Amino acid sequence: MNLRTFTAGSMADALGLVKKELGANALIVHTRSYKRRRWFGLRGDEMVEITASDEKLHRAKRQVPGATAATESPRRTMQLSSTRLTAPAFAGVQPPATISVGTAHAKPHAQPHVPPRESPREARQTLLQTPAAGSAMMLNLTQEMGTLKNMVMDLVTETRMRQAPDVPEALFDYYLQLIQGQVAEELATQIIKNLHSQLRPDQIKQEHLVRQKLAEQLEKMMPVSGPIVRQKTTGPHVVALIGPTGVGKTTTLAKLAANLKLRENHSVGLITIDTYRIAAVDQLRKYADIIGSPLSVVDTPESLREAIASMNDLEFVLIDTAGRSPTDTLKLNELKNFITAANADEVHLVISSTQSQACIERAIDRFSAVRVDKVIFTKFDEAVHVGVVFNVANKLKKVMSYVTTGQNVPDDIEVGRGRRLAQILLGTEL
Repeated sequence: MNLRTFTAGSMADALGLVKKELGANALIVHTRSYKRRRWFGLRGDEMVEITASDEKLHRAKRQVPGATAATESPRRTMQLSSTRLTAPAFAGVQPPATISVGTAHAKPHAQPHVPPRESPREARQTLLQTPAAGSAMMLNLTQEMGTLKNMVMDLVTETRMRQAPDVPEALFDYYLQLIQGQVAEELATQIIKNLHSQLRPDQIKQEHLVRQKLAEQLEKMMPVSGPIVRQKTTGPHVVALIGPTGVGKTTTLAKLAANLKLRENHSVGLITIDTYRIAAVDQLRKYADIIGSPLSVVDTPESLREAIASMNDLEFVLIDTAGRSPTDTLKLNELKNFITAANADEVHLVISSTQSQACIERAIDRFSAVRVDKVIFTKFDEAVHVGVVFNVANKLKKVMSYVTTGQNVPDDIEVGRGRRLAQILLGTEL
C-alpha cells in the first residue's frame, strides 16, 4: 500500500491535494487536525492532515486489461493528410472534432463546447461532495466525538471528586458506580467510607476482594424479612397485598399462592376485592383453578370477613386488592376499612422498581396510613437502576419481603436478599 500524507489549512484544501495527486477514488486512511505553532509559539494556525492511499487505483490497474496503457501519458502524435489534421483518440477520451483545411471556401466545423471553468468556491463544494470527502469527514467526526466524550467523562469525574472530598481516591471508581446506579450521594459516601475503614492499603488493589466487601456493605443497608411463614396453630394466616395501580399485585399474588400450594404443600385460599377490573377477577380465577384453590370475590368489608371465616380450615388466605392512587385519600380510607375488617397478619405494599425514588417514597408514605408491614419490589427485570431501592430502604426503614423478575408464574419471584440486590447493582456474580 502506497501511503501519502497531505497537509493544508482546511479539510477542503487537503482533499483537493489528495484528489490531485491520487485521484477521486483514493482511500482515506486517517485524518487529524492540529495547531501549527509560529512566532515562537505565541500564535498558531489550524491545520488538517489526511493520510491516503492509491490502493484502489492500483487494484483497478491490475484487474482491468489494458488499464496501464490507458492511464499512462501517451506520446502525442499527429497524422497529416493533404486535407485534414486529426488528433489521435486516447482510451476513454472522446476525440475532438476534426478541422478541415482543404479549400478556402470550405465551411468550418463547429467548435467543441468547453464547459465554463468553476470558481474556487464551486470547486471546493464539488470536492466536498465526493465519496472520499464524505469518508474523511465521517472519520474525522468520529475521532472528534470520541475525544469529546473522554473530555466530558473526565470533567464529570473531576466535578464529582470536588463534590465528594471525603471519598478516598483509591475507591472513587466504586463510588461512581454506585452513583451511576442511582444510589443517593450521601448513602454512597457512607458506604465507601465504611468500606475504606475495613480494607488495608494492600487490599484496595484487589478488585475481587473490594467488590465482596462492597456487597457486604450494601447488604447491611437493605433490611429483609424473609419469606411468608405461618405462625398460627389454628385459623388461616392472612396476607393482604396493597399498592398503586399497574405494579403487578395480581400476578405477584398468584406467584405467592402457587409457591405456597405447589412447592410447600400448604392449603391456600384466594380472595379478591378488585371488582373494578373484570379482567383481574378472571385472571385470578384461572390461577385458582390451576393450583386447585378456592376463590371468593367480595365488595364490602363485611363480605370480606365472611369469606375469611369460610376458609378457616386453610393454612393461608391471600387477599388481592384494587390499585389505589397515592393521592386519592377517599379510596385509601376505603382500602383501610377492608384491611381492618380482614384483621390481616401481614400487609405487603407492592411497588414497581421502575418508578422514581420520589414516587416510591410518596407511595410508602401515603399507604402507611392504611398499613404497611413489608414491601415487595416488582419488575426488577425492567428496572434500569436499582439504587433507589437501597435509598428507600435506608431512608424509610421498611423491610423487603420479595422481589419479582418477570411475568412467569410461579418462577419469577425471589425472597428479598440484600446480597442479590448488590449483585444486580454492581453487575457481577458475587
